[in-house]
Amino acid sequence: MNKGMFKKILLAIGIVAIAWGLYSFTPLHDYLALSSLQERSDSFKLFVDQHYWLSIVIYMALFTLTIALSLPTSIVLTLLGGYLFGAVQGALCATISVTLGVLVAYSFFRLFLQNLLRDLYKAQAEQFEIAMKKDGISYLLMLHFSAVLPYFIINAFAALARIPVLTVIAATCIGFLPQGIIFAYAGKEFSHIAHVNDIFSWKIILVFALLMVAASVPMAINRYKKA
Repeated sequence: MNKGMFKKILLAIGIVAIAWGLYSFTPLHDYLALSSLQERSDSFKLFVDQHYWLSIVIYMALFTLTIALSLPTSIVLTLLGGYLFGAVQGALCATISVTLGVLVAYSFFRLFLQNLLRDLYKAQAEQFEIAMKKDGISYLLMLHFSAVLPYFIINAFAALARIPVLTVIAATCIGFLPQGIIFAYAGKEFSHIAHVNDIFSWKIILVFALLMVAASVPMAINRYKKA
């Protein structure tokens, strides 16, 4: 490993450590918690009524930043967006923000951590590359529709597998939009949601399962043709 690459890795690790430290050990964690946002929801709503477009800019900038830093805020902020801007506008703003945040994080991994992570997870990276060659964007969509894997992991392996940036953007946008619509619509009851898990009724889980099935259909057809 050359000196320049070593400096890049140290810088990257430092940025990630600082971001997670600020989120975990400062009031930022509490500020972005569901209960904390609910307490200020009326103030947020008033600000939106008075400064609509500025509110959208601030909301999307905050959302993009948290996704870029791989912070676990996507569901809560999408709920908030649905409450503040309505289901359609909230879902659209959330989807654009997530896509931009993922693009930043993906670029970060490609620029700073690709070689290090590829050395550490060579076998996994190769398996991911093979899956992408076989199934293309359908494989990425299935990962997004699962709503289980954090963006941190998806971004890391997308960078390791050297997936084209346009494929990452398309998969993120298409993969998050259904989630964005569901969570933004649920955000209409933002002040009455006791816990994020309350959103995941059997109907919502069924929707995500059907989305995963839909994403897997092209994969199954592709395998059938090659059999």
